[in-house]
Amino acid sequence: MTQQGAALQNYNNELVKCIEELCQKREELCRQIQQEEDEKQRLQNEVRQLTEKLARVNENLARKIASRNEFDRTIAETEAAYLKVGLGACMLGQVPEGPTDRQAEGPLWSDRAAASVAWTVLLPA
Repeated sequence: MTQQGAALQNYNNELVKCIEELCQKREELCRQIQQEEDEKQRLQNEVRQLTEKLARVNENLARKIASRNEFDRTIAETEAAYLKVGLGACMLGQVPEGPTDRQAEGPLWSDRAAASVAWTVLLPA
């Protein structure tokens, strides 16, 4: 029986050794899992922050585009009104606030090409 006892003790020692190796592998796996969970959390936080930043940039961009469109509309309306004033002055043959000696000479613009001069005359300095 001593040989059987020694063999049983030997199997017992191998079993304990296998269990210890499995525990070590489990601990290593737990460490790797924790590292990946930490990385996942870090990446999720980055995504959240970038998503919030993207939302802010989109809001600012939308406001600026709306402002630019408003400027475009205002400029177009103002240019159209200004052109009407310039063409009206051309058609009437008058120069707004021009020197009196020029007004005495008669109409300054006799054709369509000369109407561009109205822009120079009408534009503020």
